[in-house]
Amino acid sequence: MKKLIFYLTFIMISTTAFSNSLDDKKNQISQIENEIKRKGEEIKKNTQKIKTIDKKTETLKEQIIRVEKELKIIESEKELLKDKIEVVSRKIDYGKRNLKFNSKELTNMENDYVAMLQSWQKKDIIDETDTHNFKEILRANQERQEEIKDVQSNIKKVKEEIESEQRNLKKFQSQLAYKEHQRESKKRQHNNLIARYNKDKKITTAKTKQAKNTITNLQKQKAAIEKEIDNIIITRTKQLGNVNYSTIALNLGSFKKPISGRVVVGFNQAKVGGIRSSGQEIQGNLGDRVIAANKGKVIYSGKFMNMGRVVMIDHGFNLITIYGNLIANHVKLGQIVGKGSEIGILGLNLDGKSYLYYETRFNLKSSNPNNF
Repeated sequence: MKKLIFYLTFIMISTTAFSNSLDDKKNQISQIENEIKRKGEEIKKNTQKIKTIDKKTETLKEQIIRVEKELKIIESEKELLKDKIEVVSRKIDYGKRNLKFNSKELTNMENDYVAMLQSWQKKDIIDETDTHNFKEILRANQERQEEIKDVQSNIKKVKEEIESEQRNLKKFQSQLAYKEHQRESKKRQHNNLIARYNKDKKITTAKTKQAKNTITNLQKQKAAIEKEIDNIIITRTKQLGNVNYSTIALNLGSFKKPISGRVVVGFNQAKVGGIRSSGQEIQGNLGDRVIAANKGKVIYSGKFMNMGRVVMIDHGFNLITIYGNLIANHVKLGQIVGKGSEIGILGLNLDGKSYLYYETRFNLKSSNPNNF
C-alpha cells in the first residue's frame, strides 16, 4: 500500500513538474514573440520613415534640378547684365569724351566771337563796303551764336544721357548682385536639406539594422526553446518511426475544423518582422465552442501568456494539434477526447480579435493543417 501511495505521489509530482516546465518554456516563447512583434513594428515604422525620406529626397532632387536650371538662367542673365554694363560703361565713356569735346568747342566759339566783336569795335567804318562787311560779320556771328546754342543744348543732352546710363549701370549692378545672392542662397538651402535628410536616413537605417539583428537573435532563442519543448513532448508522447500522411489518413481519417470561420492567417504566411506563422489563425466570434480536430489525449491544458489558454492534443502517429487564444479550457491534462469533442471556448488575441490559433505538429515539425 505504501509503495502504491509513493508511486501515485511520484506520478503527480512528475506531472506537475512537467506542466510547470512546459508553462515556463511557453512563457519564454511568448515573451520572445512579443519582443519580435515589437521589433517588427519598429522595423515597419522605420521602413516607412525611410520611404518617406526617400520620397522627400527625390522631391528635393527634382527641386535641385529646377534650381540648377534656374542657376543656369541666372548665369545667363548675369552675362547679359555684364554685357549691358559694358555697353553702358562705353556709352558713359563716350558721352564724357563728347561732353569734353563740346565744352571745349563751345569755349573756343565763345572766345572767337568775343575777339571778333572787339576787333570790329576798334576798326573805323569808312565806306559802305565796310558797313556791308560788318553786317555780314554780324549775321555770321548770329549764326555762330545759334551753333553755340546747339552745342550747349547738345552738351545738356549728353549730360542727361550720361546720368541716365549711370542710373542704368547702377540698376544693372544691383540686379547682378541680387542674382549672385539668390544663387548662393538657393545652393545653401538645398545642400542643407539634402545633408539633413541623409543624416536622418542614416540614423533610421542604423536603427532598422539594429532591430533586424535583435529579431535574428530572438528567432534563434525561440528556435532553441521550441527544441526544448519538442524534447518535453517526446517524453510525454510515443514517437513512431516511418509515419507519413497516408498513415494518418488510414488510422485517423479526416480532421475537423476546430471552429467554423475564415482562415485569416495561413500556414507559413509572413507576419510582422518577417516571422512566418507556424499554424493558422481562424476568424471566429468571442464565446465560440472550440472542438478537437480528432480523437486523442490531452498533453497540455493551461495558460499561455500571449495566447490566453492553450490545449495540446496527442493524436498518436507523431501528430499533435495545438489550440490557442482560448478564454476557457474544458479539458484536463491526460484526458482522452473524441473527434469533435468540446475542448474550450474562444477568447481574444493580443489585438482584441477572436482568432483561434490552430497548429499541427507532425514528426515534431510544424505542418500545414490543410494536410490532415
